[in-house]
Amino acid sequence: MFPYPRRKELNVILFTSIFSTDKSLTEITLKMSFILRTLIIFRVSKLFWIDDLRNKYIKRVIIDIINYALKPPYLKKEIKIRKTLSKVGLLNPVNIPSHMVEKEAIEGEYRIGSKGFFGLESKINTKSNVILIVNSNPVRIKEYNFYPYYNGFKFYFLNKNNILGKFENLLIASRSGKDPIKYSSEIKDMYEKKGITLIIGPPSGGLLKQLSDYIHVYNFLPNQGVKDIRAEEALISSLSILNFILG
Repeated sequence: MFPYPRRKELNVILFTSIFSTDKSLTEITLKMSFILRTLIIFRVSKLFWIDDLRNKYIKRVIIDIINYALKPPYLKKEIKIRKTLSKVGLLNPVNIPSHMVEKEAIEGEYRIGSKGFFGLESKINTKSNVILIVNSNPVRIKEYNFYPYYNGFKFYFLNKNNILGKFENLLIASRSGKDPIKYSSEIKDMYEKKGITLIIGPPSGGLLKQLSDYIHVYNFLPNQGVKDIRAEEALISSLSILNFILG
């Protein structure tokens, strides 16, 4: 049984400056692969990018790689060939439900498609982008307007100023933060009311000061054995703890 989307939103905010030290498309693609897998493993609802790097190339790479990675394999032929995608062979499979389908029709299987193509031998005469296979031989389907399983995250780009007033229940990791396990009931209450949004990355001191009245600070990596935690390391560590708390 595939997992459903989370009952409340678990969102993440990342900063494009996490790619500031990556000098090649290979490095960027590999880091994006790790980030994508992490977000999907923990069923993140939405990803918000703060474009503090202001590098149009990096932004284009992020957009193209996410769109490519989340597209079902049998629909990737719709994606135009771009230089930004020249290293996508390095991406780890995301293995979300819409990707885990057989070539043959299987009764009870939901499929995402486009223009009648659903990864089957023949084109389906339907305007719907989601179908439920109700019979395998001959193939019969039922049209749906929604896909019931968790199928990845939506992503958006925001200006720094868009954070203020847009989000509630903002969480950030810090060595000076509270123990999230000790305050797990506090985190659960926030989540059940309006969902939570985790900020990961290098927010500038000015931004952090602006958000001080809105942010809940927790130490998701106590007693760390290194001086500095990379953004992708903070991401997987924080989401691991949150996943344990939220269930």
